[in-house]
Amino acid sequence: MENEYFNTGKEKYKNRDFEGAVLDFTYAIEAEPDVADYYYERGLSYFHLNKKSLALMDLNEAQKLQPNYPFRYSSRAYIKDSCGDTIGAIEDYKRAIELDPEDAVSYNNLGLLQEKLGYEEASKKNFSRADLLAEKSDFLNLISMEDSKKQESEPTTQEADTPNKPGVFSTIFKVFTDKKTFREFVTFVKNGFK
Repeated sequence: MENEYFNTGKEKYKNRDFEGAVLDFTYAIEAEPDVADYYYERGLSYFHLNKKSLALMDLNEAQKLQPNYPFRYSSRAYIKDSCGDTIGAIEDYKRAIELDPEDAVSYNNLGLLQEKLGYEEASKKNFSRADLLAEKSDFLNLISMEDSKKQESEPTTQEADTPNKPGVFSTIFKVFTDKKTFREFVTFVKNGFK
């Protein structure tokens, strides 16, 4: 997928040479016009050059090429809001959430836009959902780190879950499938893992 122009464009973007990045991403698009990432990156470069309408056109094209990729909607939502289309941005965040109901960032950003328009109740619900998903993500990352540490210090054979000695994955499964266990977990997290 990645071609030489795309790679040099990313390097120029990283070095804040947005005009050079636009040129390289344009060459990448000419060589491979069906790659969504090329449009996305050029759109970001246009955005940094304060060419918001061109940025939006490129993010629209990236979304058309990948209509079921939630990130295409959430990134376009940001551009839409900066162009003054807050309602359109809200719709894009909602679509991103439909495609990925575990996206804490989209819930948070949707809440921010709803708050901006005075939809306090809706924004509070989305902020709460974002917080809950972020806590869940932090917990899963913590478990993953703990599992990595255990794997480094334990023998390579793994014990199967048994009724008397549940394994990590059965415990995690219970946390997210049993309401009582989940409430206990949230309380545990909010109390600083105490």
